[in-house]
Amino acid sequence: MSGRGNKSVNGLPKGLVDKAVIDVGSNSVRLVVFRTYDTFFQPVFNEKVLAELGRGISTTGELNPQGRKLALDALKRYQRIIKARGVKNVLAVATAAVRTANDGQEFIKEIKELTGLKISVIEGAEEARLSALGVIAGAPDADGVAGDLGGASLELVPVRKGRVKRGVSLPVGPLSMLSTEEFNHAEMTTRIDDALDKASSQFSQSESGSFYAVGGAWRSLALVNMAVKGHPLRVLHNYTISRNEAFDLVHLVGAQSPESLRRTPGLSSRRAPFLPFAALLLERILQHQLFESVTISAYGLREGLLYEQLGSKARAVHPVLAGVKALAQQNWSSSRFGSEAQRWLQPVIPALNEPYGQKRSELLVAAACRLADIGARLHPDHRAEIAFDIVLFAPFAGLSHAERAALALCIFYRYGGDSEPPRSGLIGQLLGKKQRDWAYGLGMSLRCAAAVSGRTAKLLKRTQIEMDDGNIQLTARVDAQELLTARAEKRFEAMANALGLAIGD
Repeated sequence: MSGRGNKSVNGLPKGLVDKAVIDVGSNSVRLVVFRTYDTFFQPVFNEKVLAELGRGISTTGELNPQGRKLALDALKRYQRIIKARGVKNVLAVATAAVRTANDGQEFIKEIKELTGLKISVIEGAEEARLSALGVIAGAPDADGVAGDLGGASLELVPVRKGRVKRGVSLPVGPLSMLSTEEFNHAEMTTRIDDALDKASSQFSQSESGSFYAVGGAWRSLALVNMAVKGHPLRVLHNYTISRNEAFDLVHLVGAQSPESLRRTPGLSSRRAPFLPFAALLLERILQHQLFESVTISAYGLREGLLYEQLGSKARAVHPVLAGVKALAQQNWSSSRFGSEAQRWLQPVIPALNEPYGQKRSELLVAAACRLADIGARLHPDHRAEIAFDIVLFAPFAGLSHAERAALALCIFYRYGGDSEPPRSGLIGQLLGKKQRDWAYGLGMSLRCAAAVSGRTAKLLKRTQIEMDDGNIQLTARVDAQELLTARAEKRFEAMANALGLAIGD
């Protein structure tokens, strides 16, 4: 099912549906309410409790007693929140700690009795598959291996061209490996290597592509890398680290004290003690397999659960297009203007030079066109800057950081014209001249389309652009000549200049 409908639900715009996911993990118990539209999954409520259910399970065989109480209290609260928000679609799962603990099933029954919530305990192979589906939901072109590191286990699953292959679940999470406060590097290395060796039959030693890192520990490592590099955009999803850079990172983290790591901007102080273990685990994975890079995926098990619910038609929608449409329709004044602008601009697309290759550039053009009216309800004096930040930090999946910045810059020019864009340092670090020129040319073209048509598809259809031998011309039907006002002509001249084209006679 796609989550679409003909009428709004609970006051949401048409097609948007809220769904709740409860994840009873080995380290945390979390509730996320997602606003969904096809492959767009936007967290609108996210709360977790660090119950550490898996702490001590390797020695006692049972769930952490204090963690059980914390988890039950959290689940009682979550049940009330879900009901108060009117969310009807609830997916609730428990993973490694509950499935391996002797008292796991007893705990599930207690949850049902006290909260009414039905928690499904998923097996390791199923957890691995769902995590990999989440990676694909956030990166349809994912090519490599997804690695979801939880509190008690690591799931490894090959992903190729939108498909999930058979994976494994290994008991090498920090809560199952670190039974004491002391971190014995040599002992941990041996135990990790033994686990990876047992899984090696399913993974080629020459495995290329990227290692898609899922989980809070990996994200914390990425925050350290961002701080070291001075990376300008603190958006973790699709943040990519080269193989050599990853080795430098794990060696750096291994040499730091927890106190030093805690000073990393954005890093949870409770994550810091686990970082040396996460760094060692990443190093051993890279030593076992020849990945070209490490890509942080903010999508995992929870998004995989949502993705699995979708029908084939909804799954086929690229998350970039689903995301921009879901975001834009909450702000735009005309729902069909963006798609018509894309058709209207087809004659000049060759002049945009396709900085990301033909397929990706086409996707970005489609996304930019659907965002062309996103500022309709924003304050006119600050519209360009606000729209830039909305796009730059929006919960879009499927975009690299450079593509995200280019899309935001394009929308800035659509509203700000020749104004100086904000965050110049960020733009300079992430985009080269070719990418900046692409954003400027497309943004000024969308600015022209808006001026010509009053941001309506109906009127834009009554005009057309023609390009021939470096010359460009704007014409209107005989019964629509009044659309070509002085303002529209001025915007057209700016568009031509941005594209490096001359205006024909």
